[in-house]
Amino acid sequence: MEIPSGGFLRQWRKTLGLTQSQLAEESGLTQSVIAKVERESVDPRASTLRKMVAALLRSESPDQAHTVGDIMVEEVAVLAPEDTVQSAIERMVREGISQLPVISASGAIIGLVSESSLLGANVMREAPVQSVMQMNFEVVNLGVSIAEGRRLLVEREVLLITDAGVLCGLVSRIDMVRALSKSEGELH
Repeated sequence: MEIPSGGFLRQWRKTLGLTQSQLAEESGLTQSVIAKVERESVDPRASTLRKMVAALLRSESPDQAHTVGDIMVEEVAVLAPEDTVQSAIERMVREGISQLPVISASGAIIGLVSESSLLGANVMREAPVQSVMQMNFEVVNLGVSIAEGRRLLVEREVLLITDAGVLCGLVSRIDMVRALSKSEGELH
């Protein structure tokens, strides 16, 4: 991918009819940062450019999903580490879900119980879920692009989505497939 110049970003913003202040609000940056990037008086971080491009893309095509935050399931069932394997099984069956994040008393994500973690040999129903939870789960910020989310879901069953470090949703493989079914054009 070619890195956009400040002049290109300025022209794109103007074409969309956005002020620097509006772009700042949409991107989570300050108006002064937008101005400096557009004047090319600073060498912006990649994260700054990503935020600007993502905000411009959202403004250009507001009906399309651009980030994992746009497609995430917001009502996430969670477990405490001391909950039993049996309670996890019952909840997954009752609610028709495949993954349950395990959250500590302080709200930190400490593990993930999935169908595969329950199918292992010697899993005791009365054991706490912390004894079977997976530790290799993927946590991403809600601003991660759909393309990056797709890449990650090739290797992972689910993405746990956070905002300012707090769990706010999840995206499973089927959620991504649903988003792809609604998108136009190539699967990129």
